[in-house]
Amino acid sequence: MPTSGTPASGFPAFGPPTSGMPAYGPPTSGMPAYGTPDAYGMPPAGAPHWNAPVTGAVIGGPGTGWPSGDRLTPTRSRNKLVVGVVAVVLLLVCGVGGVAAFVSGDPEQKKTSSGATGNASASPTPSKAPEPLTATAYQALLTEADALMGPAWQKVAAAKNQAATVEAAQALADAVKSSGPRFAYVTPPKEAAAGHEQLKRAFDSLSSDFSTLAGSAKSGEICAGSSAVAQVTGSQSATYLREAAKAFGSTFTFGAWLPAPVAQQTRTLANGTMVKKGTLNGSGEFTINNSGGETDVVVSLVPNGAKVATFTVYVSAGKTFKVKRVKDGSYQVYMATGVDWDAGAAGFTRSCEFEKFADIFDFKTTSRQYTTWEITLKASIGGNADTDSVDPGDYPQ
Repeated sequence: MPTSGTPASGFPAFGPPTSGMPAYGPPTSGMPAYGTPDAYGMPPAGAPHWNAPVTGAVIGGPGTGWPSGDRLTPTRSRNKLVVGVVAVVLLLVCGVGGVAAFVSGDPEQKKTSSGATGNASASPTPSKAPEPLTATAYQALLTEADALMGPAWQKVAAAKNQAATVEAAQALADAVKSSGPRFAYVTPPKEAAAGHEQLKRAFDSLSSDFSTLAGSAKSGEICAGSSAVAQVTGSQSATYLREAAKAFGSTFTFGAWLPAPVAQQTRTLANGTMVKKGTLNGSGEFTINNSGGETDVVVSLVPNGAKVATFTVYVSAGKTFKVKRVKDGSYQVYMATGVDWDAGAAGFTRSCEFEKFADIFDFKTTSRQYTTWEITLKASIGGNADTDSVDPGDYPQ
């Protein structure tokens, strides 16, 4: 620190400058010289760093009013130091014709194409469209889809009861879900382009329709394969699939498993037809009154505890029928209602429901009397018989 009093010659006096600003660099006299500044105007090595004086008048000076003790070195924030370093480096690089850019003081800088560092972001390069499949590869894809869907469809067509229809419909829905995505992200050969677009639309629609079919089978709305076939073949999604096959022409083969549209049927049997005749050589009588019913019904008399019906009779809506010569024994009475009787499946194909009476029906014959029972199938106030729902798979045949 300088002592109070007048400084030596050549050292800047404390207090307001007499004119202009103090010169920077080493004093001309009274101060050790450190050599000539380098080519960039910077002090040579070992020279003290000169800071610009604060603006405004200097408050006080050596002597009276000068603070006692050592002068405090001004503190600087880390950010300001980094900026200062960046400024010096910029000055040095610019001095040799280069261009420098710094991002948050990060020492790892990426080179630009010109060799200089920079922070400009590169534009993404568009991905190249996938190459079209060959005709052979595309046909192999179609064949794989047929191999999944064809067998599942055959199971639907062959289903004879509600349980089998549920299983087959779900398998068909799963086959479509597995096959559809295979065609979503491939580029077909030119000759398959039209059929490919139709096929993608068909898969989108079939997935929904087959899932709906599985749900309809579970609810009993659809309960045999013949009705399921009619529902699917008459749908819009089936039309899309046929259009795709047509668009492929003779170049590609696909979808031969799907038949032409089949209309829903409403088949019936004559009132009193014995679906299963069994042995009728007793004396009892069993009357089924369906005069108030809105749907046809089949009624089975099953020995108590057994799973096989003694006989099954078909009774039309609005009709009554009496079965004669029933053998003595204890029986449970099962009944199934619905629409469209499929003789091949021995059951209704739509809107099917299965029930059994809670009571046991006893038939006994003596030398003087025989038993006769009559059931009325229309629910009524004051009725004295209860019925319980039966799982389709537990209905006796």
